Amino acid sequence: MKTTLAFTIQFLLLSASLFAAEKPTGHETPEGIACDAVQAYADCDSKAWLKTLIRPIYGDDSNKEYELFKKKMATFTDANKDKEDFVAPKIVKVFKARNFTKNGPGSLAYAMFEMTGNKFVDIVIDTGGGNLQNIRYHILLDTDKKWYFEPRPDLAQLLSMGLNNETPSEEVLWEVKKNADPK
Repeated sequence: MKTTLAFTIQFLLLSASLFAAEKPTGHETPEGIACDAVQAYADCDSKAWLKTLIRPIYGDDSNKEYELFKKKMATFTDANKDKEDFVAPKIVKVFKARNFTKNGPGSLAYAMFEMTGNKFVDIVIDTGGGNLQNIRYHILLDTDKKWYFEPRPDLAQLLSMGLNNETPSEEVLWEVKKNADPK
């Protein structure tokens, strides 16, 4: 019986790693929505990029600034289609989402906006010619049980307190296999 149980557990672990071979995507995970935001920008698809964003949560004046930011970024993203020198970034590594080391951001997100998740995701992108860049995305779980990208942590600093002071992530969730083309 123990042998059968051990075999079953090993099989499930192996199966999980095989199924995890695809880059994360979708609102169901913080890593998925972070990847979707990067990919939408790379694809010059402002409509897809806008779908990854958190609802306005900043208060009247800052919400106006947020709306202007979204319009500007949508225009910029769509304009990249026509730029000959635009090099679409390629995701090469995605780290497992992490909670903030401080309790304040998560507590505030829940108390003020009923957000039940407040995390960040580190991603490594190739910006062309093998130049790698580390980027960090602030991600929130909204009341609809979907994760969203929060692109303006400067507008709600307490929700992302310490974001850029967190240590680099170490637990890799997904990465491009050697000799594979990142998409």
